[in-house]
Amino acid sequence: MGEANEGSGEDKEGGIEEPKAEAEPYPAEEVEHQYLMHRDELLASGIQIGTKVRIKEMKPFIRTVRSDGLSILNLQLIDDRIRIASLFMSRFEPSKIVAVSGKEYGKVPVQKFCEHVGAFPVVGRFPPGLFSNPVFSGHISPEVVIVSDPKVDYKAITEASIVGVPVIGICDTDNSCSDVDLIIPGNNKGRRALAAVFYLLAREILRIRGTIPKDGELPEPVSAFESPALVEGD
Repeated sequence: MGEANEGSGEDKEGGIEEPKAEAEPYPAEEVEHQYLMHRDELLASGIQIGTKVRIKEMKPFIRTVRSDGLSILNLQLIDDRIRIASLFMSRFEPSKIVAVSGKEYGKVPVQKFCEHVGAFPVVGRFPPGLFSNPVFSGHISPEVVIVSDPKVDYKAITEASIVGVPVIGICDTDNSCSDVDLIIPGNNKGRRALAAVFYLLAREILRIRGTIPKDGELPEPVSAFESPALVEGD
């Protein structure tokens, strides 16, 4: 996986160059934690790199702030929340799990996640009334919704709230978490970071279900969950 240089306050999807990662001293408990993926791979994905904006709800998940102003999320808390979200989603019928992403870099991760766990993907534009209007021709009735970015996927969150469906959100440091019932802290702007989150969620759900062994792997690598780069060198 690439260098951990994704997830600054600027969205990579806009083609803005992001600053390089800096070496960060990590507390012993984070280093010694048993992660779902090798710690170095997680760091290389940039999953822990937040933005320069720090919303109140996200401050408990921030470990430190870099010298360039970027927030660094607590890697152990990211791992813990992925486990919790996976356990929660594993309780539902696969077809009743809906994964949503209006982000370009979230499309492939969501589609791959849904392929592996049997969930329903909604990528690109979110159709009004998809959850809330029973007479809408494409109406679906989810029992749990996961979104790649609450800021982008706010329509899905609003409709899930209207029909009383719990929402899991991958939340960066600049995300308001209103109506998000379970926060997975993480960089939701970088393509490698989003790939890592959805890969781990899919693998952990299948492990919990018993579809693959407890130490089993998906038939595809995490790189298969990555959306194509929109700018050269991304």
